[in-house]
Amino acid sequence: MKHETSLALHAYWQSCHRESGVPPLGIRAAELAPILPSLFLIDLDVAAGLRFRFCGATMAIRYGRDLADDSFLELWNAEDRETLAQSIRLMASRTTGLVAGVMGESIAGGFTSFEMLLLPLAGDSGAAGAIGSMVRIGGHEEANRIRAKLTAQRLRSIRFLPAEKKRGRTRDFPETQPAMVSQVRRRYGHLTVVSGGK
Repeated sequence: MKHETSLALHAYWQSCHRESGVPPLGIRAAELAPILPSLFLIDLDVAAGLRFRFCGATMAIRYGRDLADDSFLELWNAEDRETLAQSIRLMASRTTGLVAGVMGESIAGGFTSFEMLLLPLAGDSGAAGAIGSMVRIGGHEEANRIRAKLTAQRLRSIRFLPAEKKRGRTRDFPETQPAMVSQVRRRYGHLTVVSGGK
């Protein structure tokens, strides 16, 4: 992960983690306010196309519409759709996140690279949904919203986040209150302080 939004979302997700995973009700929108425009929620029903349950404002602008109730998989070509469906199934079974590099093409013909993070949310029997972010990390930046609308996108890379280990076993996440995203990272000149770091 490279972008501060991805790092902040992942840190927040970890702070909400319990033995059974991260329950959807454990995610509080107010605590994610600084990064909420770049976030989205999807259900994990692959047969239904992984429907969006929430789409942040930046995401809606990027696609030219609110994606709520649209299929996440329909945003991709057939090859990427299959790769994502398989990867998301694995993510749900492993209860760890995945990071993908995405290349998008706008109406204006510009190419922009994005970092997409997906993190599973626990249901009654396994993962039922996922919270994600998609943020620009390079390429063309179009100021005109209409010309910036994405018309196509492709996966450039995909990888699973490693399970954190401690003394040879998966780390148990501490039972702490969820971290406020605004407190996760603080900048002092060229330095960044990460709360909880040593």
